[in-house]
Amino acid sequence: MIQKIRLAAIVILSIGFSIITIAQPKEGDTVRIKNINSGKYIKPRNFEPGRSGEVVLFAPTSDAQCNWKVIPVRLSDNPLRNLFKFQNIYTKQFLGICNNNNGVYDLICQKSDGNETDLQWRAERTLSGYKLKNRRSNLYLAVEGGGITNNSNLILWRDEGQMNILWEFESVGNKSFSAPGKKVLFDVVLNYIGVSEATRNQIDNGDCKRVFGQVSTELWELDENNELKTLLTSYNSQTEFLFNQRNATAPSPIALSYYQDNLSTDINNQIGKVTYNIPEILLKEKKVMLIVKTNLGTRHKDNDFASYDILYMKNEIRNTYILNFNRTRSETINAITDISAAYDHTVDIEGFVYSITDHLPRKDDTHKIWVKFSTRIN
Repeated sequence: MIQKIRLAAIVILSIGFSIITIAQPKEGDTVRIKNINSGKYIKPRNFEPGRSGEVVLFAPTSDAQCNWKVIPVRLSDNPLRNLFKFQNIYTKQFLGICNNNNGVYDLICQKSDGNETDLQWRAERTLSGYKLKNRRSNLYLAVEGGGITNNSNLILWRDEGQMNILWEFESVGNKSFSAPGKKVLFDVVLNYIGVSEATRNQIDNGDCKRVFGQVSTELWELDENNELKTLLTSYNSQTEFLFNQRNATAPSPIALSYYQDNLSTDINNQIGKVTYNIPEILLKEKKVMLIVKTNLGTRHKDNDFASYDILYMKNEIRNTYILNFNRTRSETINAITDISAAYDHTVDIEGFVYSITDHLPRKDDTHKIWVKFSTRIN
C-alpha cells in the first residue's frame, strides 16, 4: 500500500551543467522524470528498442534510457496546455497503463503509440512539484509502497497527499528558434514583489513580506497565424524561475510593502533574471511571445502573539506579452490571495496538506500582490 506522508520536506531546485529542473514539461523538450520522494527516475525495465513492458524507478544513467520526449496533446478544453504524452528516447515507446486497465494499483508500462487516453498525462502543478494525472483513469502516477530503491514499480493511485506522487522534470535537450540571422541577448528581470493587505492597503510589520511560490517564464516563437510555434530554452540553460521559494513554512521577508515602501528606489533591483538569445528579425516582426507565470503565497499574522496564516493564490495566472525591439520595457502583474479557497480547498505545501479553512479565518487576511519585472536588450 502507498505510504502516506504528511511531514514537510524541503525540496531544493537543482541546477547542473547539462541538466536543469524545469517547472513544466514543454513541447520539444527531452526530459528526465524524477520522483521527488526517492530522487530516482522513470526508466523502462526492459529497454530493448520497440519492446513494451513495465517501467520502474532507477538511478540516472548517461544514455537515453531515462530520457523522454515531451509531446503535447492539443484539446480545446486544455487552456493551460498541461496535457502530454511521454515517449522514451531509447525505446520509442510511450508511458501508459499496462493492459489498458484504469484502476488503483494497476501497473505503469511503456507501450506503442495510439489514440488511447491512458497514454495522456495531465501535469498538475503544486508548490512542491508536479502530479501526473492519467486522463483515462483520473488516478495519479505513484510509486508502489512509496519505494525509493532501484526497480520499484510504478502504479496508479489516489491523491492522498503522499510525497511519492510528486515529480520534477529535468530538461536534457534544448529547442532553438527556427528563424535565421543575427541574434540578440534579451534579459527578463524580476525587480520586486510588493504586498499589501487587501482591505487596508498597508502592512504593519515584516511578517506579511514573507512570500513563497514561483514566478517563471516561457518564450515562444509565433507562426504566421500568431499561434505558438517554437519554445526557446533559455541561454546556456539558465533557470527560467525568476523567483522560486518552496519553503512555505518560513520564507524570507523578501517582498516590499507596496503602499509604504519607496518603490522607485527598487526599480533596478534584481531578484532573479533569465536571458534568451533571440533572432533580431523575430523581434522586429513582433513574432515573440513572453509568458510570465505567477503562483505565489504569503505568510501573515495580525500581531506578535498570533500564529501565522498561510495565504495563497487559488490558481496560477499567466500573463502574455509580445516583444519588440524596444531597448527596455517595464510591466507589473497584479494578483490576490483568494479568500474563496477558505471554504472548499486544501493546499499541498512541501508534502504537508493544510486545510485552508484553518489558515484563512478572516477576509481581512487577503493580500494583494504586485510582481514588477522588466525586459531589456543587451
